[in-house]
Amino acid sequence: MTSAGLLAWLVPLLLGPALVARALRWPRGAAEWTTTLATGFVLGVLLCALAVGLLGRAPTPRIIARLAPSLLLLAAGAWLWAWRARRDADVCGVPPVAERMRPFTLLLLALLAVRVWPMADEILLRPPYPWDAWAVWLLQPKAWVLGGHLDAFVGFDHWLADGSGRLRTAEAWNYPDTIGRVCVWFASAHAGWDAPAVAIVWLALWVGLLAGVHGQLRALGLARDPSLIAIYALGSLPLLNVHVALAGYADLWVASVLAFACLAWLRWLQTRRAGHLALALAFAALLPLLKLEGGIWLLIFGGCLVYERMSPRWRRGALALAPAIGSGVVAAYLWHWPWIAPALDRLGLHADTASLLHHAPSVVAAAAAGLFAQYNWHLFWFGVPLTLVLRRRQLAGSPPLRLFGLFLLLGCGFLFALFVLTPAGRWAESYTVVNRLGLQIVPSMLAFCALLWREPTLPGAAGAAGARVAGAVPSGQ
Repeated sequence: MTSAGLLAWLVPLLLGPALVARALRWPRGAAEWTTTLATGFVLGVLLCALAVGLLGRAPTPRIIARLAPSLLLLAAGAWLWAWRARRDADVCGVPPVAERMRPFTLLLLALLAVRVWPMADEILLRPPYPWDAWAVWLLQPKAWVLGGHLDAFVGFDHWLADGSGRLRTAEAWNYPDTIGRVCVWFASAHAGWDAPAVAIVWLALWVGLLAGVHGQLRALGLARDPSLIAIYALGSLPLLNVHVALAGYADLWVASVLAFACLAWLRWLQTRRAGHLALALAFAALLPLLKLEGGIWLLIFGGCLVYERMSPRWRRGALALAPAIGSGVVAAYLWHWPWIAPALDRLGLHADTASLLHHAPSVVAAAAAGLFAQYNWHLFWFGVPLTLVLRRRQLAGSPPLRLFGLFLLLGCGFLFALFVLTPAGRWAESYTVVNRLGLQIVPSMLAFCALLWREPTLPGAAGAAGARVAGAVPSGQ
């Protein structure tokens, strides 16, 4: 590996964990360090991508050389800041307890490790394969690297009218380009476009997702064995592994960032530590920069944050009004009511009501088949309702988990509306998108279900803080 290639990995490994360490008031115990390094790496990679975006029309071979010194200096300052704040650190979650690893859980870890080889082999030997990978998400970075400059992508008419030769166009020119800049960050360390060097980042993201969720589950009070079982269940999902082996889609990035935002928010609900809230908001703010639907996830997340801060009277009003408002917007969309329908049209949501209603049954059937009848998810979507039934008392007794459940319920409603009420339904009907978009909520959903198996005894701080949100969601929600 060249020095530039080493820096490309070293910078996010130092920068992101430093900021997470400061947010956590200096990690204590294996769970906190796992969270710090895993979530910090993902955060660091995305921060490097944002830094690439600040360079303008920069020569791609010089990106690492231009950015690495300042980013390493920032990382050093953040580590120093976190180190100086360590005196204020105390246990934020479950105190470290020595637990003996059982042979069964060791076997699960070994099985997860075995999965790395075929995924890495697929990444290193196969060029970008999925359609959206090389037609959308990897098109921009490859053009930038081969062209030597970070040229702006614009609409076709704008590109056609430009005579400078410094603009580029593509069918998906207006998609968020953060994933493309992630690819440029790692590809710029090589002499030209190196597909394996870019695609291997998806394998690192898989490791970061599993380790980060495990660390947060442990810090939230889940015992080691149930946590590792949950991580194995997540890491063995067929579609998740496909998104690693056939790297290039943005959905795994959205799923990871959304899970980290939700788990940091859940820790804030239990501890009321500003660092956890800052971490949750930082990850949530990155969602619109990854994919278009990330803006909706941010809106739902922000709505749940606002709802939690409402007084009980306002919460009851919000619960009463939300279904009416949602139904009104859907009716205005489908029947082209004045005022609302034109605004949705400007967002590209023009409803062909007759066509949508005609295709709705087949779209719903395709979505159900993708979730329950095909081999994308093992038994995951059967296990979710079963867990809710078996652990309903634990859910009713945990206000933070009820809020988390409300967020997931709204997220499922968003996905249902996206499939049934928009032209995206034709892609769901042909099985090309229904599981990809569903993947975005799966790590968060699995973490939620795993926490329902948590022992009822919580740390004192968490229990006291949880009383603050006791009325946030009705116990029957």
